[in-house]
Amino acid sequence: MQYVEGYLLDNRYQLERFIGSGSFGEVWVATDKATDMEVATKIYVAMDETGLQDFKKEFQLTFELNHSNLLHSNYLGVNPEDRRPYLVMPFCPAGSVTRFAGQMGEEDLWRFTRDVASGLAYLHGLKPAIIHQDIKPDNILIQKNGDFVISDFGISKQLRASLRKSAMALNSAGAVSYMGPERFSKQFQAVKASDIWSLGASIYELATGELPFCGMGGSLQKKGADMPELPEDFSPELNMVVQACLAKEPWNRPTAAQLFEYADRVLKGEHPAPTWHKKQDNPQQPDQNGPSSQQAAPQPQPQPQPVQQPVQQPPQQTIQQPYPQQPYGQQYPLSQSPMPQPSTSSADHIPAWLWVLVAVVGLVTGYLIFLIV
Repeated sequence: MQYVEGYLLDNRYQLERFIGSGSFGEVWVATDKATDMEVATKIYVAMDETGLQDFKKEFQLTFELNHSNLLHSNYLGVNPEDRRPYLVMPFCPAGSVTRFAGQMGEEDLWRFTRDVASGLAYLHGLKPAIIHQDIKPDNILIQKNGDFVISDFGISKQLRASLRKSAMALNSAGAVSYMGPERFSKQFQAVKASDIWSLGASIYELATGELPFCGMGGSLQKKGADMPELPEDFSPELNMVVQACLAKEPWNRPTAAQLFEYADRVLKGEHPAPTWHKKQDNPQQPDQNGPSSQQAAPQPQPQPQPVQQPVQQPPQQTIQQPYPQQPYGQQYPLSQSPMPQPSTSSADHIPAWLWVLVAVVGLVTGYLIFLIV
């Protein structure tokens, strides 16, 4: 069904103003008739019973999460008229940071980096970790106190597949712009470092008004595109952070916790040194405690060693007397070297019949020469 202003959702939430829509649903400002409070409602696409059960399970997992830089969902419901699930969240009047693209100053960019990294560090530190997979300006909202908060977290790969199936749509082109190069590999797995690449792309867009790599995400980076740089109006430190987040290899990017600490110290007026460093293309490096997006090269299996055959000693070599075993490669001192055995002439070993045969051959040869002459 088509939602319009004034519609009473689930006989409780009256839709007041449409905010926006995406691949999986639409967002409205609504009035909660039970509390007379202004809230935000995100209404998702209609789903089958299996999809609804998955949605409920994931809501239960994320309901207990509490962090100042995460937009908490207060309620999950299902509209009985069209079986569309919806979430009720606090309303952020300032909206998302998208409208500030190209207009955000350096201090606000550092606050944005600190707040988003803080929320990601919390999600990445959970057991099991929650990887957002869709960090972009549209999903970062501004609270009334000015803090930046992450929305749309806790949607697993399985639930995303169910939503896509219901929506009959794939990721929007905008989302591709925030995908790191590893997300274009044949066997991509969600990793924490992918959220960091998306954060770097978001910082770049908010600073310049443009998307890095011409909006083609890491697909262009895989083909050898140069690393983008911030304009000279911004500090070398902020430019360094953006380039570190956009590193081609996931293991060369800072963790969310490292990024939060660095940005927080900059905002306090300090001049910190980065605690991350480039690891020189090492696929064995753990990918920030998350599954690797690029499988490590298979380790060679140990091959059976051939059986060593005893070395045959030449007949003329003397047999050494046994000595106490020495470490491998150690030479015996001259004072302990075995005494050489007296050599035996090879003539002593010629049998007598061979001498007789040589003599007979010599006589016959001489007689034939005599006859010829």
